[in-house]
Amino acid sequence: MSLSSNRRKFLKASAALGAAGFFVNPLDAAEVQPQPKERVRVGIIGCAGKGGSNLNEIERIGLAEIVAICDVDATRAAPVRQRFRNARFYEDYRRMMEQRDLQAIVVSTPDHHHAFAALAGLRARKHVYCEKPLAHSVQEVRLMMETAAREKVVTQMGTQIHAGDNYRRVVEIVQSGALGAVRRVKVWCSTLLQPGFRVKERQPVPKGLNYDLWLGPAPERGYPPFRTGKSTSVHFHWRWWWDFGGGVLADMACHYMDLPHWALNLRHPTSVAAIGRITYKGDNEIPDKMQVDYEYPARGTQPGVHLTWYHGVNGPDLDGKITHDGYSSGVLFEGASGSLLANYGAHRFLREPAGFVRPRATIPPSVGHHREWLQAIRTGGATTCNFNYSGALAETVLLGNVAYRAGGKITYDGRTGRVTGNANAARYLRREYRKGWVL
Repeated sequence: MSLSSNRRKFLKASAALGAAGFFVNPLDAAEVQPQPKERVRVGIIGCAGKGGSNLNEIERIGLAEIVAICDVDATRAAPVRQRFRNARFYEDYRRMMEQRDLQAIVVSTPDHHHAFAALAGLRARKHVYCEKPLAHSVQEVRLMMETAAREKVVTQMGTQIHAGDNYRRVVEIVQSGALGAVRRVKVWCSTLLQPGFRVKERQPVPKGLNYDLWLGPAPERGYPPFRTGKSTSVHFHWRWWWDFGGGVLADMACHYMDLPHWALNLRHPTSVAAIGRITYKGDNEIPDKMQVDYEYPARGTQPGVHLTWYHGVNGPDLDGKITHDGYSSGVLFEGASGSLLANYGAHRFLREPAGFVRPRATIPPSVGHHREWLQAIRTGGATTCNFNYSGALAETVLLGNVAYRAGGKITYDGRTGRVTGNANAARYLRREYRKGWVL
């Protein structure tokens, strides 16, 4: 299954679910808690691609007013500016935070900008909706979690499938104890990458694109920084280069690993081991095929869990049982009494527990992922994918890339955020930033 095909399926399912140089002193920021009947004044950072779908959903719900738009590509932003003529336009999201009537932001940028945009908002006491995988490094995730907790704003990570009824029913089955003790989980995504190539022949930067701001905190590179096929656009294939993204693992694992994290109350792993390879004949830095093994500790009466992530392949060997009926990507819970298979929209048993009776539905239906965030801003309520919950998930996902780049197994202390057992690993927990960009 291609990446675009996999993303189309996800977007279809989601749609159905209804600082450098610029620091805003929180004491100077406008109060951001609207009254229950007021519309939330939202700024959109990244308004095409996934940013466009987030914008459309925020507008559709009717609880928000779009007061600011930010994009480094004026050409891509032009149609959005025409739609929202009263919204102020920015190229630089750091300048957006100075807008006093702004109450909340939606971050839909490439991964290397996530932490900079989100933290600029958090420090200005703006409520933040940020796309997965929340940040580009473990250190950035930790800083976002700490800042969100300190500023007491409403946060949500863009794992929209969390709002689906199917995930709720799976969580209820697992937490009912019907599967018995679950010690093994397998998660897979059959997404494949297209080959990427470095570009030696420089070209003029396209009209309307502020390429320097697109690079942001990433190292200097001439334009175009890469190409995929004949395309030299920077707007999608950044995912396959470490300076900008984290490959399929960073792109998709938060969606799928969310389910076992929720169902089994998982937080941080104690060890991570990763292997991978680049099978395309290109210059991709990030493996298009990968396996990551996570070991989680026991939680109260629940035993430790061994979770394996696979991508770029058909997943674990389940006697050919997962390659049909839409399970080319999914999650398998292996319990002492039964095994449960799930994907975004369905679930079924591979080994049904004896005398199984479906548990009563106890997890309320979601009002919708974006609506939940907006309603929580208006009323002071909670969100299900706040940065405390989602931060641990995103951190875990990113540790898979840390282990791969470090060349072996790592041991991790989730309390301190430190790695032992691999001298190469510590440098991959954080990033170096281009001059002028400081978190």
